[in-house]
Amino acid sequence: MAKVNIVFDMSKYDLFRLCEARYNYRHNILIGKPGKPQQMERGSLCHVGNEIYYQSLKDGKGYQDSANMALSKIREAGVISTDLDNDIINRCIDVMEEYYDYWRIADQSFEIKEVEQPFMFLLFENDDVRIYLTGKIDLITSDNRYENEPMDHKSYDRSYEVGRMNNQFKCYAVATGSNYLTVNKIGFQKTLKPHEKFIRTKLTFDPLYLEEWKQNVISTLMNSYLGCVTENVWPMNETSCEKFNRRCEFYDICDSSGLPAKNWKINSDFIKVEQWDVTKVMRKSSQVIEDEKKKREESKSNE
Repeated sequence: MAKVNIVFDMSKYDLFRLCEARYNYRHNILIGKPGKPQQMERGSLCHVGNEIYYQSLKDGKGYQDSANMALSKIREAGVISTDLDNDIINRCIDVMEEYYDYWRIADQSFEIKEVEQPFMFLLFENDDVRIYLTGKIDLITSDNRYENEPMDHKSYDRSYEVGRMNNQFKCYAVATGSNYLTVNKIGFQKTLKPHEKFIRTKLTFDPLYLEEWKQNVISTLMNSYLGCVTENVWPMNETSCEKFNRRCEFYDICDSSGLPAKNWKINSDFIKVEQWDVTKVMRKSSQVIEDEKKKREESKSNE
């Protein structure tokens, strides 16, 4: 009998932990709201800019050429592959230009090992099941103190404290075999000075801490997730319906009485979304941008 292969990235894992019903709507029933959140599209522009910038530095190009190429790519990507208006695209360009200048010396002081490095590793295997974790690390660097250290870019509007409980951070540490990770915060606040909004926080992970995390992930997927799949029962987690002043996109479905009412909501208020694709998670930001561009061009030609 063939083994069951479970393949998760941390965004998919976090969604399952947040609410099994929400996970079911997104990854099994394949529905979602039209359009992408503005912050998500803006974050994509920051990532594609950083991909170009750090890859250019890795290839031996100078700071000015690298920054100019990155900013040009941000503008191109913003126009051809997002629904953002020009003001937001221009704001993104201004912030990233300021960011590159602020970290100019620091970014040339370490060795860039990899840019947007995909990974997949076997977390667990028994006679029946294999569990793989996958993802893509924004940057991997080395210097005279830290070897193969992952760095994760995070754009944000409001200041927040970085903690090491984040599943994505722990997954990256395990994937690279590193006990350290730097969270690279890129702030969009207009009133703050560069040193107040461009912050790099180093997190430390010891082997016992990471082993505990691995066992927790294994237990969740082997018990809770496989239980949902086997029984085709995806419970609602009502404590996650409204968090951080934001209501779950599937709230109105769960708030409906009875299956006919839920199905009516699904068919009237939601669109079909693409199946989660592990290869897309592992693609570089520039490739994802190109895919979105082609999709939009095809959609226009079919109108």
